[in-house]
Amino acid sequence: MKTLMKMLPILCVTALMGGAGAADQPQVTESERLFLTKVKPLLDSRCVSCHGAEKVKAGLRLDSREASLKGGESGPAVVPGKPGESLLLTSVMHAKEDLKMPPKEKLTPQDIAVLERWITAGAPWPDARVAEAIAPKIMPGERLGDAWSDPRNPVVRAFGGQRLDLWSLRPVHAPQTPEVKRQEWARTGLDHFVLAALEAKEIAPPPMASAHDLARRLFFDLHGLPPTPAEVADFESEARTRGLDAAANDLAARLLDSPRFGEHFARFWLDVVRYSDSNGFDWDEFRPEAWRFRDYVIRAFNEDKPYDRFIREHLAGDELVPGAPRTAAEQDALIATGFLRLGPWDNAAGLFNEQDRARSELLADLTETTGSAFLGLTMSCCRCHDHKYDPITQADHFRLRAFFEPVRFADDLPLDLAPEQERIRHHNAVLDERIAKTTAFLNDLLALARARLPAADPKKGPAPEAEVLKGLAAEEKAAHESLGKLRGSLTRQRLPFTHGLVAMDNPKDIPVTRVLFQGDHTAKRDAVEPGFLSVLDPNPARISLPPNPRSSGRRLALANWIASPANPLTARVFVNRVWQTLMGRPLVATANDFGLAGSRPEDAALLDWLASEFVRQGWSVKKLLTLITGSAAYRQAATPAGGFWAIRPPRRLGAESLRDSLLAVSGLLHPKTGGPAVWPDLPQDVLDANPAFLDDNKEKTKGWYPSPKPEQFARSIFTVQKRNTRLPILETFDLPDNSTPCARRNVSTVAPQALTLLNSPLAIEAARAFADRVQRESGGGDDQTVRHAFALALQREPSAREHSAAVEFVQRRTLTELCRALLNLNEFAYFD
Repeated sequence: MKTLMKMLPILCVTALMGGAGAADQPQVTESERLFLTKVKPLLDSRCVSCHGAEKVKAGLRLDSREASLKGGESGPAVVPGKPGESLLLTSVMHAKEDLKMPPKEKLTPQDIAVLERWITAGAPWPDARVAEAIAPKIMPGERLGDAWSDPRNPVVRAFGGQRLDLWSLRPVHAPQTPEVKRQEWARTGLDHFVLAALEAKEIAPPPMASAHDLARRLFFDLHGLPPTPAEVADFESEARTRGLDAAANDLAARLLDSPRFGEHFARFWLDVVRYSDSNGFDWDEFRPEAWRFRDYVIRAFNEDKPYDRFIREHLAGDELVPGAPRTAAEQDALIATGFLRLGPWDNAAGLFNEQDRARSELLADLTETTGSAFLGLTMSCCRCHDHKYDPITQADHFRLRAFFEPVRFADDLPLDLAPEQERIRHHNAVLDERIAKTTAFLNDLLALARARLPAADPKKGPAPEAEVLKGLAAEEKAAHESLGKLRGSLTRQRLPFTHGLVAMDNPKDIPVTRVLFQGDHTAKRDAVEPGFLSVLDPNPARISLPPNPRSSGRRLALANWIASPANPLTARVFVNRVWQTLMGRPLVATANDFGLAGSRPEDAALLDWLASEFVRQGWSVKKLLTLITGSAAYRQAATPAGGFWAIRPPRRLGAESLRDSLLAVSGLLHPKTGGPAVWPDLPQDVLDANPAFLDDNKEKTKGWYPSPKPEQFARSIFTVQKRNTRLPILETFDLPDNSTPCARRNVSTVAPQALTLLNSPLAIEAARAFADRVQRESGGGDDQTVRHAFALALQREPSAREHSAAVEFVQRRTLTELCRALLNLNEFAYFD
């Protein structure tokens, strides 16, 4: 009996597995197990992307035993039992110069040893039935662990334990600052990491930038505008009196406190979230309310909104607000959901019965933009199949996508504060009552006149209103006209609600999210529930009722996971973007791809130190900027012959800063600080080349309608951002395509840039206005005129040689031509 009791659990398990049928389970050899758990995942993750069904390089496929034995152009890839004759092993060992696979990164010695053991054992390739026999069993409802702790994790099963060495998925730990020799060079903790990197390469730390260069650097980095001559002179005086570091600290603080900071710094984030004032596609219709999101981002940076709150508002601002917004902060939370609407939208899909396709593309865009913007992961690759490089399955794409399944456009959502909404409703209700009474009087008059008419002809129907009105007496006609005018006047007095480009949930009847075969919206497969990256948490997300009870809570659950300090990606991705913005080079070159195919950090310890500090200081963007701009690494002199990440290069102004500098120096810059987009003039050939402009609609959303001339000279961030038509001067200087998130702008050097600065209508107008300003402010005389022109354009005195040459030039030519030349100097377009 005791023996039977001991065996009872075993018997129960046997019964659950099928009783006597368990004997039918295939016997798995050690070499087969090696293939299924190690070799196949290795081939799938590192080889099949180039040598599989989708791509067959060199005629070689490695997705079946037969194909591997057959080989490709160079011969059999696998010779069972003979690893020395197997080209697969030769290539992964990089034994031959012309046969190195994978070409970018050699396999680890452990992976090479696995392949060698497998080939030596005869290269077995068991079928799916054998694979199923050794698969870990998962009980219904059981919660699984991450891929490092639980072999049943779906990512482990999909890739056989491969791909788990991805650096960006490791927890963020604040490292100790390294020991360095020249400690006197360091100003902050981050300088120890930079200095350690320089000392490791035996590079002497660069000297500090001059006061003049540092002033320009801080202004352009934090405001995107040139300083005035007086501002540079004051800074240089402060640096002489109190020291360069103290003066720079104070200047950075003042710049961060200015509204100009948000107007400039918002631009990099608008690149990341693919901001546009138009839909894209063929018609590229204008979105009149998109500007509210742009102004929200500006306010968020100026107010130093914590980045974790910023994330939650982007993804789920509406779920944070329980009803009509009561404060400006709640109003901003609603406006922030414009992030969910910023992607391209095919407004014509309904005309061709393609609403399902457009909706699928919207959800894919939200999933992929969320992945790249906040997590630095490419989620587009896994829309159609398991990711080719990263530990992300196709199911992960749709698990994330499921968070957005209930999203709907909320163009009808009032954004006014609750008291204002109540006032509008009361005001309109009073008017509506008067309008209803007026309408009733009008109907009574018409009924009176209609009663006087002969009976209606059954074939012709009732007499039209115009004929009925003829039957009114003179007094009745006057009363009708008066009542009609009154109704029109009352209708015009109704107050509109404020609306925006925002989104919210439709929590009723949420469609089931299904994996789409090869991303085709018509080929629906297995259902999935909302969930995070399976490599970190493979379980369905726990979703709670949000503060807004009329929403599903899905997006807030996603936002809370992304904004958690425990998320290994979020802080790393953002501090890398900020470092790139201030230093000219990112620590991770592929700022939107922290995956295995992306770049590894130049200094992983520095990246983690910055990420830890960022979170420790409450996700404060301004504190992060203060930390970086206060460092010796930031304040070092620019080195043109640089190339090493720790050496600061000279930088060209971005497209918007270059245009804004032309306007600021010339005195044309308009003081606009927000509101609807500004429409500058476009050359006629650009207008003629756009069919939508020539075929506008009644809403006037397809045409181009220039703003009043002075307003056209507003800062570039306030100019209209169309997807299919961009301002020529901005496009020439590398304004990115805003159909997809931009991680890092190109910086090209091409002939049209020089021609644009020299001959474009804006450059010529700016040169004339610049000359007028110099003449007006300098008091006359060639000497003072030249000095003032240099001061405004370059914030410095001309050298003796420059001064004499410029005076001679003005005497031979014109002041306008000198101003035009100054605006074309490298020193105007670059800052050190």
